Amino acid sequence: MGRFEDVDNDVIDLLHEIIQQYFPEFRNLKIKGLFDLKKRTNGGKIVLARIQKTNDLLRHLTIEESRSDEGYDVILYIDRKCWENVGREDKVRLLRHEIRHLSFNEKGEVVVVPHDIEDFVEEVQLNQNDMRWRDRVATITSDVYEQERELTENTRQRRR
Repeated sequence: MGRFEDVDNDVIDLLHEIIQQYFPEFRNLKIKGLFDLKKRTNGGKIVLARIQKTNDLLRHLTIEESRSDEGYDVILYIDRKCWENVGREDKVRLLRHEIRHLSFNEKGEVVVVPHDIEDFVEEVQLNQNDMRWRDRVATITSDVYEQERELTENTRQRRR
């Protein structure tokens, strides 16, 4: 089994809905969505999702699938266990947060931008009813990985 698999249509549909509602300037971006099947951390924190601008090689390799002459503009990676264990509102928050990392430079090219603060000012305002949503979702996702690890260890011990 590989590390990645294509996201399903539910992810794509929700992504389009979010772009239409919050980010109409990105409606023509070609976004490739992938589920990350393995736990990824950065600085000790679990990575729930991330977005990456494609380089020339990735653009070339995705020309056919994207049905365009230029391939995909960005790749959106989502931790599959996270996605499968949270509700719609948290999925919206996750996707909206990742799309907020995108911008256009003076040449009109898509670029990935860092956070304004630990998050984005706009996201803090939109999430006032659940300011710690990211920590809650990260805990849920980490717990799922831990339960799987424990189950695997217990299975190995019983086989001995």
